[in-house]
Amino acid sequence: MEQHLNAIERLFDAKLVNLTTKIEAQAAHVGLGLAAADKAVTKAEIATEKRFESVNEFRQTLSDQTKTFIARVEFEVVRDSQAKHLADLASRLDKLEGKGIGLNAGWIYLVGGLTVVATVTGLVLAFA
Repeated sequence: MEQHLNAIERLFDAKLVNLTTKIEAQAAHVGLGLAAADKAVTKAEIATEKRFESVNEFRQTLSDQTKTFIARVEFEVVRDSQAKHLADLASRLDKLEGKGIGLNAGWIYLVGGLTVVATVTGLVLAFA
């Protein structure tokens, strides 16, 4: 019985050693898997951080644009004001051109009238 018990103990010890070896091998594999997963998580975190940096740069660009670009309402006010000024200037130019044309026509009538008077005077003196 003692031999039987010793054989069982040796078998049990062998199985225990075999099981311990397998558990240690599995632990090593799990450790490698965890290390690889940790490496992958670190890479993913770095990639996510870079993506957020580019998103933040884009947000900053949009923020800068809203600070530097003129608002539509302000643009329309300035545009309407400039259009009114242009219309006023065009009206003034039209009036100035009208006065100039009127003065030129007046001078032409005056010179023409004086020419007619001089011609009539010359004819009267020639016949007299």
